[in-house]
Amino acid sequence: MPTLMLLLVEDNPADVFLVRESLREEGLDCDLQVADDGEQAIQFFERVDTGSQAPPDLLLLDLNVPRIGGEQVLERLRKIRQCAGIAVVVITSSESPHDRQKARDLGADEYFRKPTNLDDFMALGKLVRRLAEKRHGAVA
Repeated sequence: MPTLMLLLVEDNPADVFLVRESLREEGLDCDLQVADDGEQAIQFFERVDTGSQAPPDLLLLDLNVPRIGGEQVLERLRKIRQCAGIAVVVITSSESPHDRQKARDLGADEYFRKPTNLDDFMALGKLVRRLAEKRHGAVA
């Protein structure tokens, strides 16, 4: 399997660091692109739509990002033909059952609540591996 291309939509630098660490700890070979607000994510997907940007293998999406919220990003993603099969993991601090259901309704594959301790956050790497293997077979 070639390198996984992931798009992370996250405005908190500490959480970006933790996501990178969880992928590294899991031993995943990833090209992690980061959009620190929803507008940057929408621009990324517009480039995918025009063919000037390859679609990511997986989207890691915080619901609470500035400028354009994560829900709108997910809605836009699901309207782009080239992105129809992209796995989406919503990463959020929200425990709200409403937010969880809304993410599912918009087409999220997984809902990962940001934990308060490092060991639990590292489980994100395992989740990414499981989704990547489900869609692409064994990953490095």
